[in-house]
Amino acid sequence: MKVFLKLVGALALTSALFASCASTSGQVKDGKYIGQYDETMTPENSCVIFFSFQGNQISEFKQINTKKDIDTQSFEYGLLNIWDMTVFKPCKPGSRYMLTKFQGSIGGGWSRDYWDMELKPSEQYLVIDVPNEPGIYCFEIIRGDSLAYSISDGKKFEISKADSGKNTKAVYKAADGDFKRLYGNTPWYDAFIEKKEQILNKAD
Repeated sequence: MKVFLKLVGALALTSALFASCASTSGQVKDGKYIGQYDETMTPENSCVIFFSFQGNQISEFKQINTKKDIDTQSFEYGLLNIWDMTVFKPCKPGSRYMLTKFQGSIGGGWSRDYWDMELKPSEQYLVIDVPNEPGIYCFEIIRGDSLAYSISDGKKFEISKADSGKNTKAVYKAADGDFKRLYGNTPWYDAFIEKKEQILNKAD
């Protein structure tokens, strides 16, 4: 199912469609690893990727590298979360995730875009290749409306390579709170802080 709408005027009625979506980040306590893997998944042997997925209320990614464990990563976002930060559970280096569904809206004034899409295995419009080296990686910013337009046109959506975009520093700064909430008191938060300092100290 693919639904993509541009609505003009009277937005209050349709915005109620998404009012029930709430952030799940508060359900994970500091000091607890998240996901289906145990504490053997560390920054020395695994990866955590993250990015700002702006405008979304729901998203889901499926691991499609047949040489890796089957894994689905699902996210819900708070309505007041400007960055809509998506922080993955620890995954294996070399994993490959495709977007399988996403729902949300973005806009302002009298115009707003809404999308509600579920993608088949063959519809690999957004694919994220996890680097082969363990560690923390940022894939910067993905605007939900730009992605929805791209899918509607039947085009693959290109994202910046890990830690290489012009907005990477800003995303690292914005992600600090999410990492602390999800991975506080674990080696993953320590690894994030170390990587963040490296990125922020890089010359532009």
